[in-house]
Amino acid sequence: MPTNFVTAVNDIMVQDGILAGDDDAITDFDSQQHVASIRKAKLAVQNELADLMVDEFFPYEKATSVITTSVGVRTYATPTGFLRQDDEHPWMIETNAANVSTGAVIKEYPGGEDKLRRHDLKYRENQGKPYFFYFEGGSTKDFAFYPVPNDTYYYRLDYEKELTVTDESDTLPFLSETEVRLFIQLCTRHFKYLRMSPTAREGIFPGGIELDAHRASLRIKLIKANRHKQPSKHYGRSFLSGSTPHPTRIIRRVT
Repeated sequence: MPTNFVTAVNDIMVQDGILAGDDDAITDFDSQQHVASIRKAKLAVQNELADLMVDEFFPYEKATSVITTSVGVRTYATPTGFLRQDDEHPWMIETNAANVSTGAVIKEYPGGEDKLRRHDLKYRENQGKPYFFYFEGGSTKDFAFYPVPNDTYYYRLDYEKELTVTDESDTLPFLSETEVRLFIQLCTRHFKYLRMSPTAREGIFPGGIELDAHRASLRIKLIKANRHKQPSKHYGRSFLSGSTPHPTRIIRRVT
């Protein structure tokens, strides 16, 4: 069963002894009891999720969107929840209006906008069918096309999306109960660190939370639980050969 954000916060506070776990669970983040603990438990969950996203822990944090250009419009907003493109050399697939690939792609301009402005002083004005895109400078992380589109074009964008939690009902992005339990243990360790005074931290977390051996051990367990098993190196029908007390198992490959 999926675990939501408020349930995770309750579990963290139970494991750390803040809640008894009987009938004192919170139902929302506006509770006037344990205000500081709720805030720190939320931070623990959000911080650990952010670390896992940066480390590309979630194999299913993928999404697809289509950018539809307009004549004379150079920049377009990134999709909601956009984190980054999931390729070392970003590219987009050109499609038709029905989102069927035309077989063509456009790639990020080598060197980005900084190089482009040196190569073409009128890159913001020249129009044509785009054959490059780049990220617009600034904090908005918008896409821009070069040349500026002179018609309606469609570009399919594959990207990694954020898996943050904000509201009480937001679901933790894990596929199994085992992963959820390990993640709660990980967050409880982080929560313990946040609750301690700077002096107490020096004794138990001398290297800070990032270098804590117990936290590192929990992360390893979580990564192992999430890892997909490798396919068997042997496949096909197996049977026992020989009539000795120790028969040999033979695997015959299917071709």
